[in-house]
Amino acid sequence: MSPLPPGLRARLAAVRDRARSPRRPGPRASTGQLARLKRLTMQRRYAEAAEFAQRHLTDFPHDEAWLRQAVSTLGKAGALTGQRDAARLLGAIDPAMAAKAAQLDGRLRETSPSWRPTVPGDPEPLRPAAENKVLHLLKISLPYRQSGYSVRSKYTVEGQLAAGLQPVVVTALGFPRQIGVTDAAAEETIGGVRYLRLDPGADYDFDKPADEYLQDYTEAAAEVVRAEAPAVIHVHSGHRGFEAALVGLALGRHFGIPVVYEVRGFFESLWTSDTRWAESSEIYRRRRDTENRCMAEADAVVTLSESMRDEIVQRGIDAESVHVVPNGVDVDAFQPRDRSAELVAHLGLEGKFTFGYVSNLDHYREGQELLIDAAVELRRRGVPATALIVGDGRRRGELEQLAQRRQAGDAVIFTGRVPHDRVLDYYALLDVFVIPRVDERAARLVTPLKPFEAMAAGIPLVTSDLPALREITGDGRRGRYFRAGDAGGLADVLAGLHADPAERSAMAQRARDWVVAERQWSANGRRYAELYASLRRS
Repeated sequence: MSPLPPGLRARLAAVRDRARSPRRPGPRASTGQLARLKRLTMQRRYAEAAEFAQRHLTDFPHDEAWLRQAVSTLGKAGALTGQRDAARLLGAIDPAMAAKAAQLDGRLRETSPSWRPTVPGDPEPLRPAAENKVLHLLKISLPYRQSGYSVRSKYTVEGQLAAGLQPVVVTALGFPRQIGVTDAAAEETIGGVRYLRLDPGADYDFDKPADEYLQDYTEAAAEVVRAEAPAVIHVHSGHRGFEAALVGLALGRHFGIPVVYEVRGFFESLWTSDTRWAESSEIYRRRRDTENRCMAEADAVVTLSESMRDEIVQRGIDAESVHVVPNGVDVDAFQPRDRSAELVAHLGLEGKFTFGYVSNLDHYREGQELLIDAAVELRRRGVPATALIVGDGRRRGELEQLAQRRQAGDAVIFTGRVPHDRVLDYYALLDVFVIPRVDERAARLVTPLKPFEAMAAGIPLVTSDLPALREITGDGRRGRYFRAGDAGGLADVLAGLHADPAERSAMAQRARDWVVAERQWSANGRRYAELYASLRRS
């Protein structure tokens, strides 16, 4: 028999030791108290549940069942401090919970106004190696992660190179090792731009508390700053939004380099999929406040749309320091093309009015459920419609189960992940490209890349009626919209477009003309160059 992995051996030993230990003395929660806490949590009455859990937390410090439920409840409620306290108490019984308490402590410290990562030692003012040299801090990059974030990053730095700047990319500490790529070179050149990887090695503990990781990240990035001597440090939103900004600001303070913070989204509400509670928790407030501090401390803030700029200014950031550099599209890569007869036959789309979305299936925000419900409704109305959902991700199984419950049959097709070189062929299958995002903060404010790609590819666009998306569709001439979350409303819009092919074609042409004139990536290099020059002048 092969030996058990060390981690599994340790967990089994902890379970055995707990089973052998005598029952811990002390009061225990009544059956009714535990049942009430579970019931409030299941009913998503998080304010009541969190208050009840915290009020009685220390009443039962040795009751494992109570403490486990408290940890779960307070986590779902976003009550970060209470969850940490419950995990600490439970850690005296279960060592694994002591580690969780340490991680929660890290989350508290990284969102504390009094904490910052630092570069050890006295300040080191640096003379730039060149006035046009820009060091970018990115959480991920191509070729190891394909996403809207990595695509924008690629076109951003390549556009800067074309504009006469010297961009250098540094990816987050541990990328791409953390996603399983262990043989990435320390330096790569992609599209003429140097990409530097901060690899902490195979033994690095990525489960350490967040503040400790950010301190390690800062110290590793400081070595790159010393070697590269950039004129500007340009940080881009991280996984939680602010974490790369904390690192970049620490570097800027220590080396006397201006910092530009590019806000790609508002991540503070994404800690939960429960949109009713997402903006009502401690964790939301702490993340939002930390985001705001980072924006206020940066020398300039870049964001993606006017709706995002308005939000940032409303948070108290000086309007003069907030600049819009919009998402865009490579109009040479995304052009109208004919449908692939082979794909049409393979997917059974002959004679079908095909609408859908090309994206990953990771986040509830994208609202792909509405595509399923609209397809079923259109079939009920006699429209030969098929929803084509192109992509893969964590929610695929959940969406497929929904389609089964709705008895959608061939009205909904999931393609799974498709080869990158065939993505445009799948775009071309669509009579209408739909972006059905739900009504939550990030979706209301952040403009995705996909609508620009669809417009450039000559595909009519329909979106939910959120401000960031209506900014793209304009007055309705470049695209139609429906009330967010309303599958019947989406079906109405699609039925109208199905009945009017001429309008679909005219709308698609107006949209393509607009992105060619207003939303090409190539224009952004000049925008960045002007911003950096203004920082030098000031």
